[in-house]
Amino acid sequence: MSLQRRMRSLPLSDIKLTDSFWSRWQNVLIDVTLPTQYEQLMSTGRIANFEKAAAKSGEFEGLWFNDSDAYKFAEASAYALTIRDDPTVRQHLDLVIRIIQAAQEPNGYINTFFQLKHPNLKWRNLHMMHEMYCGGHLIEAGVAVYECLGDRRLLDVSIRFADHVGSIFGPEKRLGFCGHEEIELALIKLSRVTGDRKHADLANWMVEARGHSPSPLEAELTDPDATTLWPHGSQLMKDGKYIGEYSQDHAPIREHTEIVGHAVRAMYFYIAAAELSDGKRDDAMDAALERIWNNLTRKRMYVTGGIGPSASNEGFTADFDLPNLSAYAETCASCGLVFWGQKMLELTANSEYAEIIERAIYNGVLSGISLSGDQYFYANPLESRGTHARTPWFTCACCPPNIARLIGSLAQYVVSSSSDAFYIHIPVGVDASASINGTKVGIKVESDYPWSGSYKVHVTPERPVQFKLNVRIPDWSEEMETDLPGAEEPAGYEAGYAVFDRIWKAGDVLSVDLGMVPRWVEADPKVRDNLGRIALANGPLVYALEQHDLGFAPQLFTALTESPVEIFKSKLLEGINLLSVDGVAEVESDCDELYSPEGTAETKEARAKFIPYYAWNNRGPNNMQVWVRKG
Repeated sequence: MSLQRRMRSLPLSDIKLTDSFWSRWQNVLIDVTLPTQYEQLMSTGRIANFEKAAAKSGEFEGLWFNDSDAYKFAEASAYALTIRDDPTVRQHLDLVIRIIQAAQEPNGYINTFFQLKHPNLKWRNLHMMHEMYCGGHLIEAGVAVYECLGDRRLLDVSIRFADHVGSIFGPEKRLGFCGHEEIELALIKLSRVTGDRKHADLANWMVEARGHSPSPLEAELTDPDATTLWPHGSQLMKDGKYIGEYSQDHAPIREHTEIVGHAVRAMYFYIAAAELSDGKRDDAMDAALERIWNNLTRKRMYVTGGIGPSASNEGFTADFDLPNLSAYAETCASCGLVFWGQKMLELTANSEYAEIIERAIYNGVLSGISLSGDQYFYANPLESRGTHARTPWFTCACCPPNIARLIGSLAQYVVSSSSDAFYIHIPVGVDASASINGTKVGIKVESDYPWSGSYKVHVTPERPVQFKLNVRIPDWSEEMETDLPGAEEPAGYEAGYAVFDRIWKAGDVLSVDLGMVPRWVEADPKVRDNLGRIALANGPLVYALEQHDLGFAPQLFTALTESPVEIFKSKLLEGINLLSVDGVAEVESDCDELYSPEGTAETKEARAKFIPYYAWNNRGPNNMQVWVRKG
């Protein structure tokens, strides 16, 4: 199938989340997450770096890519202000914008690390020093602040920076692109807002240039200026040879056969490639994107939507290599998977992408932030033996503002519209309006998702109008039932959506029941770590077993999967559905023998209460397991 845009996300001004689950998260974002992140930006010198750059005086503090954290904070704040106009968030955003403006050089360059520390070595090390990466997040923030709030200040900074980059790099100019992809997708966004095609053309040139030999990144590895900036060797090398996989620079994109390298870099690269493929009828590019997506989601993704099992390269290894205890599964990588999935969904209208978006959001992303909104995971393992814990901030703090911007913009991932259709991808409570077939249509979804699979869709067009209401049928749905007066069943089914095509009038209500029941999930036996193990899920949520609820280490527990799974509503952990399971457990003894004859170990009956994976570790570090032994 040729990739061509079939739907668009709604502007945040036209959609509000209304259910109790996401409303709580977004209120926490505004009241706790963003204010505490601002305090961290201040206390760690990230804001001071901009002030020093503006004054052309002072020592740089922190890591060389810390500017990006301020930019992502600004982007998240813009989204938050479309949810609720909070004076504290607005004040902090205004200050951040003003100091960024002041720090920019007259020629458009801005990167406080180089301005303060290496003013004569700008653009000398692209493979590690993140100048374009930071600039990409600047541009994304500028676009968000403009689109959400109508404020051009950061957008104008972004345009000047993009023009500066374009004056140095591009066809007939210097060959170069960033070792950490990000600017490509940002330049495409900038083109969309400004209407100036040159920015998207530059992004396209960067995507097409990557992967060819000789690589400009390879040349830097022996360049004296580049090695002055980064003398520590490179993940781009293997056995003394340049391979480029870490930065997806191993082959031209149309020749990519599997997902490799740094997980976040890969996600951002393929987002840009997907955007650029829109309507081009480039069969080789389209096939490559689908091939890589399938390799990722069918052979290299955790059940939680976490991706990238390895800490050593913050990324991918081999097919079916998905260890649980040592899982890296960086929060930013799951955010990136959501972003890429959204682009592929818009280009195909295929619900398989919505499946992955939902899986990642409710599990691999949301686990990255505490229920209180001020503690974070960088890595998201699927097993813990009591040592893994969230922290208020990181030296490399890319994840906290990344998850903040996703929670702030979440409404854009749950529904979409086209000229003649409205899509419900994830049935959360929402109030939305869209222009369909020339008529303004209001859509209100009443839902208790993810705790219940039953919901209602209220349709209120300004006047009767025919359009398709496309409702996703989740893979996990046992049997979807619908009720719409005048329509006994959907008019048809398209790529995983039930299609209700009719003339809609004010007062029409579609009722949906997705048949949500708890289910056991098995892994492909090629995932050796999960042999003899099973995971529990309900709707979009993957569940985990914590020692807090079991009373002993979950590694001792074996689930009896033939027994019924009971659901209990609980006020625990800000309100969840507990799943109760029968099983047996080995008893830890005080025996002095390390090894004993088979059959001598003592066991006991046990009843286990599983909690949603996203909610684990909110009562302090303890033992946890997603994949439990199967009896």
